[in-house]
Amino acid sequence: MSEMQKVSFPAEVPVIHEAEVLVIGGGPGGIGAAVAAGREGRDVLLVEHYGFLGGMATAGEVHPFMPNHVNGESMDKGIFTDWMKCIAQLGGCMSEDAGWCNNRGFDPYVARVAAEQLCREAGVRLLFHHRAALVERDGSNVAAVVFHSKSGFTAARAKIYVDSTGDGDVAALAGCEFEYGGEGTPHAQPMTLCFKLRVDPADVPEDFREKGAYAWIREHRDVINKVYLAARAAGKTTNHRDNVLMFPTVDKCVIHFNSTRVIQKRGIDGVELSEAEIEARKQMMELIDILRSGVPLFRNATVHSVAPQIGVRGTRRIKGRAYVSRDDFVNCARFPDGIARCNYPIDIHNPNGEGTEITTIPKDNWYEIPFGCLLPKDMDNLIMACRAISSDKAAHGSFRVMPPVCSIGQAAGTAAVMALEKSIPVCDLDGVEVKERLIANGRNLVTDPAPVAAAE
Repeated sequence: MSEMQKVSFPAEVPVIHEAEVLVIGGGPGGIGAAVAAGREGRDVLLVEHYGFLGGMATAGEVHPFMPNHVNGESMDKGIFTDWMKCIAQLGGCMSEDAGWCNNRGFDPYVARVAAEQLCREAGVRLLFHHRAALVERDGSNVAAVVFHSKSGFTAARAKIYVDSTGDGDVAALAGCEFEYGGEGTPHAQPMTLCFKLRVDPADVPEDFREKGAYAWIREHRDVINKVYLAARAAGKTTNHRDNVLMFPTVDKCVIHFNSTRVIQKRGIDGVELSEAEIEARKQMMELIDILRSGVPLFRNATVHSVAPQIGVRGTRRIKGRAYVSRDDFVNCARFPDGIARCNYPIDIHNPNGEGTEITTIPKDNWYEIPFGCLLPKDMDNLIMACRAISSDKAAHGSFRVMPPVCSIGQAAGTAAVMALEKSIPVCDLDGVEVKERLIANGRNLVTDPAPVAAAE
C-alpha cells in the first residue's frame, strides 16, 4: 500500500457562536439537556446536524418509546413526559384503544415539531445542519467545538459543553477514553433501519377492520414469522433476524417494522455506516417482497415511510468517574446520586447473527444511574447527555432506550446550570445535590438509596 495522501486543512476557524451551555446533538438526551438549562434562564445553544430534532425518535423513526414504568407510572416524569404531552396535544400520539403501545406510540413527524416547540418555549437557540468536526482542547477543558456546515468550518465556544451526539462524538474528538463492544465480542449491537408499510384497507379481514391491521397481526404473528423464516431458509434475504418485529402506529392501516439487522458494522466509521445503510435498505426490500408474496394482508402494501437514518443501538461508551454494570442491573443497585431510574430489560441484539438477549428485573423494581457516569474522567467542563455514558455493554443494553436517555439529558442540563451558578467545573458538582435539584424540578426520583429487593 502506498503512503496515505494528505491535504491541507484550515489552520484557523472563526468563532461564530457563543453560549453559556453548548448542547451538541438534538436527540432525546439533547432535548432533555437543552430544555432543562433553558428553563432555568441560561443561554443555551443546541446544535443538530439534521434539519430537525428528535434523534432516533425522528431521524431513525424508532417507535414506540419503550416502557420504563413502575406500577404504571413512568420513571421518566419530567421533560420526557412533557415531550409526550406536547406530541399528544399536536395529535401525534396513538389512541386509547391502541393496545400495549397506548401513550407510547407516536408520529415521528409530529415528534419533531413537538421537540422544537419545547425548546423554543424554554428559550433555547437552535442551530441546524451543523455537525461537530473538531474539538479544541485546553488541558482538561474543551475550549471550542468546530462544526462543518454549508458555511464551511465555523467554531462555537461555551462555558459548559454537553455531548448529546449519541455516539459520544464530542468526547471522542476531545480525546476521551471509551469502550466499544464487550462481553466476548469486539462488535457493538447490530443496526436496524426502521420503515413503515401501508396496508390496503380492502386487504384487512372484515372482522378486524374496526380495530385495524395490527389487530390481525397480533393474532397471526406466528403465521407471518413462518413465512419469513421459510423465505430466509430459501436464501431470499440476507437478514439475520429470527422474527419479524412489528408495531401499530397512529394510523390503523400503517404498520411499523423494526426488522432489519445489519451486523458487524461500526456506526462510528463513515464507510461502514454508509455500507450499513445500503445493506439495510436491501433487507427492507427483501422483506417487503416476502410479505407481499406470502401474507395476504400485505399483498398490496405500499411503502409509507423509510427512516432517514439507520437506527444505531450503540457505539462508544465514554469512560467516566463512575460506572454502571450488569451487576448493578441485576442487583437493582441504588446510588445516593442516582439521577435516573431504569427497569427496561437488558436488550442486546446478537452482534454476530440471530438471537436477542432479554434479561429482566422485577417490574416493581429498578436500578439507578449515578451522576458520575455522565462525567468523562478526562474532562472538567464536558458532560454526557446521551446513551454513550460510562457503563458496560449489558447495562447499556438497558438504559440506551429513549425515555431514560431523555432523563439522563435532563440531569446533564440541570448540572450545567448548577455549575454556572456555583462558578465551578461541572465535574466538581456534588451528585447528591444534582439529584435534589432534579427532584425539586419535578423528576420522580427517590431519596432512599436502599434497594427494594435484589432481583431473583
